[in-house]
Amino acid sequence: MTESRKPPRKPHAPQSAPQSVWDTRDKSRSKSGPAQKPRPTTRPTTRPTTRPTTPPAKPPAESLQVSPQESHLKSQHAPTRKPERGTTTPDSTRRELKYYGIAACQALWERRPHDIVRVYLEEPLIPKFTELLRWTAAKRKAYHIVASDDLERLTDSIHHQGICILARERSPLEFSDLLGLLREDQGKQLLVYLDGVENPHNLGAIMRSCAHFGVRFILGAEGRLPKLSGAACRVAEGGAEQVAQVLLRQPARQLHQLQELGFQLVATAGGRGGSLYQHPFTSRTVLIMGAEHIGVSASLFDMAEQVLRIPGSGSVESLNVSVAFGVCAGEYYRQQITAPDITRGRSENRSGGRSTKSMPRRPARKSTSDR
Repeated sequence: MTESRKPPRKPHAPQSAPQSVWDTRDKSRSKSGPAQKPRPTTRPTTRPTTRPTTPPAKPPAESLQVSPQESHLKSQHAPTRKPERGTTTPDSTRRELKYYGIAACQALWERRPHDIVRVYLEEPLIPKFTELLRWTAAKRKAYHIVASDDLERLTDSIHHQGICILARERSPLEFSDLLGLLREDQGKQLLVYLDGVENPHNLGAIMRSCAHFGVRFILGAEGRLPKLSGAACRVAEGGAEQVAQVLLRQPARQLHQLQELGFQLVATAGGRGGSLYQHPFTSRTVLIMGAEHIGVSASLFDMAEQVLRIPGSGSVESLNVSVAFGVCAGEYYRQQITAPDITRGRSENRSGGRSTKSMPRRPARKSTSDR
């Protein structure tokens, strides 16, 4: 009886690991080839072949919002940095305004550097604004060295004078804050109320005269007193940073509150009223200036305690409102600021004191007989 034997079992082939989604092996490769080590099922960590020595610098967040007019400009950016603790974050609700003109940008840089967002500058002005560029680099602000044509397209003006600063606008002053300041300072004060003056160039020229004669506040009805524009700030020649706008929601009632603080309301009219040069200004005065061809509104005209006109030849109906304000503000300054100083100096000289240094006496000239 023959012994039945079972055929020998073939050795089991090693079972290959299931192919992962990250396995990039070619499935069509022949099985007869050498066995390959199964790849891990987890995602491999890839490393770059070359690592940069320093990370690439990223532009500031604000520079990512580039307008079509700015997209072609070459810029120099600094890496972003979180604000330091203890610093105040600028109010994001304020709009960004393009300031241009040397005097306007210089005053902005000196008085409100924290509101600066970006700087555009022509190369010839770099020596004049070296400190500004150093500050922008230290504060991680962006600045651009551009050509004159680029600035003209950016500002929509040929009067840019080689510089433009993108900055947040200055917030107007609340009337309640103005009252607090006037109660603290009981000294001489001239305020101007603009009734319907909306031309930006007139507003800028009035601000320039205000800064020249020490007028600190411009009042106007909310919705009628225009916001400052880049053109107005350029015309103001830096005065826009020294003079604050105050919006009045109820002009009649709030002007009456100023009267209770000792202010006299004085309106100007083209052909009626007393002469400006015969009017004795009080130390606290609100000068009401109306728009050209319309003048002061009837309600404010009735509130005025005095009505003044500027004498002239009569060849034209009236002066430009900015020129008229400059004349009136100059007369107030002459009476209240300059004249008391002159009077005080004369009284000191009469009493034996000297208000100024005496000039050294010139030596007597020798006569011909002494030579």
